[in-house]
Amino acid sequence: MDIPINNSYLVAGPIAAVIAIALFPIWIPILRKFGVMDHPNARKVHSVPIPRMGGVVIFVAFAIPVWLLSPPAADEWHGVLLGSAVALAIGCADDLWSVSAPIKLLSLFALTLLIWHFGIVTHLPLCPKGSLYCMGMNTVLNLLVTMLWLTGVCSAMNALDHMDGLAAGVSIIAAAAYLLVSIQTNQTEWALMSLALVGALTGFLLFNKPPARVFMGDSGSFFLGFALATIGIMGGWSSNPLKAAVVPISVLSMPIFDLCHVLLFRHLSGTTKTLREAIVYCGKDHIGHRLRTMGFSRSATLVMVCFIATTAAISALVIRQANYLESTLLLIQIAMIYITLTVLMEMARRRQNNEKKCD
Repeated sequence: MDIPINNSYLVAGPIAAVIAIALFPIWIPILRKFGVMDHPNARKVHSVPIPRMGGVVIFVAFAIPVWLLSPPAADEWHGVLLGSAVALAIGCADDLWSVSAPIKLLSLFALTLLIWHFGIVTHLPLCPKGSLYCMGMNTVLNLLVTMLWLTGVCSAMNALDHMDGLAAGVSIIAAAAYLLVSIQTNQTEWALMSLALVGALTGFLLFNKPPARVFMGDSGSFFLGFALATIGIMGGWSSNPLKAAVVPISVLSMPIFDLCHVLLFRHLSGTTKTLREAIVYCGKDHIGHRLRTMGFSRSATLVMVCFIATTAAISALVIRQANYLESTLLLIQIAMIYITLTVLMEMARRRQNNEKKCD
């Protein structure tokens, strides 16, 4: 899209924040009245019922400034907005009626086909030989990569939303990283979306920080996963296709790590037998729970997770303009951070198990 660069997008953040701050005091009592509550149980960290489905207000606060400030003939923008609304609807259905994992997965696959119609798809040279056959295969492979990326990020954001402020805090960091790259590369359209997301989430975080007054619910995590995944796809993060893929993965490495960590741990520990069981299983084995086991308070856990996410995002920003050797070293650095975190969490888990045996 060739959109003249201007500063109108700068108001998107404040508008989104004001809308969120204004609507949540109205929305929270409505959720309470209709019983849309997240009730405590042995697998959750909160001790009293908390309203969920705050994702509706986050979406509204994000969509209004984007809709008002977007150019009239911006198909990709409209695709992101429409897709965000569908992702929100999938999450709302899960908040209200507990939709099964296969149905949610099929819905995300259908959503991928919808946004493909608007040109929202990866453009990786997966079959670069140039023949008509390879061009067709490249289209199919990129559609599959888009489907995997969208499903993975939505699932990762959903998994990260297990403690007050975690998903919102990490999403703000990711959107801020997208914003910085968008400004550097004069991509006003993606800067506007990133800034609107930062504003909406900042307003939400005022009500979701420990102790939370409202949860985003699956409505919020699915919307956030979709928004961050699609901005990651469409943003021109680098002229190098490999770097263009690495940057959003690095920016979102915290939720991706959390999801991969719990799936692998559940398999290795014998907690679950199949991948489907590992995905649907709910337990206190996510990064927030592990850090709490290590002795961190809820607020300290939030700070630590956001600190690591910020470190990874900064590395991703540097990778954009680094040479291959420097980029490789930065990726190794990100990997070492998560490996160190994994070792520390595993040591804390074993110590806790030993203490239980002694008791």
